[in-house]
Amino acid sequence: MKSTRRTFIKSCAAASVAGAFGITGRAEAGAGDIYPGWKPGELDLHFVYTGCGENMFYRLPDGTAILNDTGDFYRPRDLANVPLLPSPERLGGEWMSRYVQRVYQEKVIDYLMFSHWHGDHIGHSTFDRAETPGASFRYKTLADGTRINGFLCVAQDFGFKRYFDHQYPNKGMYGGNDSCIKLVSDWLDVQKGKGLVCEPFKVGALNQIALQRDPGKYANFSIRNICANGRLWDGKEGERDLVGEYAAQTGAKRIAENTLSLGFVMQYGKFRFWSGGDTQNIPASKKNKKDPGLAYEDMVGARVGPVTLCKMNHHGCSNAMSEAFVRAVRAQAYVSCIWCPGQVVEQTLSRMASREIHAGFDPLILPNLMPKCQAERYKGRNFMKNIATKGPAHVVVKVLPGGDAYRVYLLEAHDESMRILDRFDRTVVSA
Repeated sequence: MKSTRRTFIKSCAAASVAGAFGITGRAEAGAGDIYPGWKPGELDLHFVYTGCGENMFYRLPDGTAILNDTGDFYRPRDLANVPLLPSPERLGGEWMSRYVQRVYQEKVIDYLMFSHWHGDHIGHSTFDRAETPGASFRYKTLADGTRINGFLCVAQDFGFKRYFDHQYPNKGMYGGNDSCIKLVSDWLDVQKGKGLVCEPFKVGALNQIALQRDPGKYANFSIRNICANGRLWDGKEGERDLVGEYAAQTGAKRIAENTLSLGFVMQYGKFRFWSGGDTQNIPASKKNKKDPGLAYEDMVGARVGPVTLCKMNHHGCSNAMSEAFVRAVRAQAYVSCIWCPGQVVEQTLSRMASREIHAGFDPLILPNLMPKCQAERYKGRNFMKNIATKGPAHVVVKVLPGGDAYRVYLLEAHDESMRILDRFDRTVVSA
């Protein structure tokens, strides 16, 4: 059954009154319904399933487009539980490019943004098994012999205007994945000569990443830069170099790349969205008693505050989405791009579903895949009623004009039909 915008908003309000901020907020899609696409005034957040990386594409209310990570990380041992879709015949980056082409008809994307230097977020340039024994690699060979995967597949079909990562203009300040760094650095060297604007991501800045088409029409939209490279916004006009302080205190020369991820809060009216790559705490050292660790993710959460939608830090793995972070963001919905079974774990699922933490509403948990092995393991657990996936599925969160209500779509990932598998209508709960 098709619904008008008026009936949609009415159904959202009714669901709110009924306390339907849990799975009861579902509005079943009619058989054969297709994702309706973006319209001016809407905010569409796409979390694209390929089975081999984290892939996100955002369409802002005025049409501004952002590509935020495109991974290509191949793990044959996980294929029984995490399939490559729509098929293994193309790379994850190729499928991502084809997906973006279905929802975005222009040839240039306003922003390209990488959270950190890892292959499941960017792709990689090393294909020599002698350098990384036991690993498996997939790539596409271009006419000139160049081998590509990840975001470079998208870059074959789209141009980009502006670029950000967590460390630019530095690279590998605390180590990092050299293969990923080379992949991006070599590409940037060419693209800067073609007019790509590359800027440092300014922690604490408001609207450094901004609406590009009609900003005056959507004054209630903003993006706040929260963290990058271990630096955290101080809540005022500056930042604090938490990882720098930690390194100076402990003598640490290498820092886990995940902790250095770029993070931001996107706000449209009441709706708030957090995305922070693989942000996580640094655990205390077992070998060095003078190394107390760093509760970095906890402090990031305190700065982010309550949100409507939270992209899970580090895919929801056991070393991320700490209790302190979840209590701070207290999200109404949690979403993640899954590429291995270990990214759907009991500890984090329990925290994200906790009614004690989320008093007054039942959070919606949106991993775009519940691996077969985990679905069997967690059968009957309380948190399973919060998990909304007929996956594998692409997850699209569409925020209605003004930011008071939103709709979650689960889209078919086995093919390119964009067919709706499930739908959830919700109003935004004020923080």
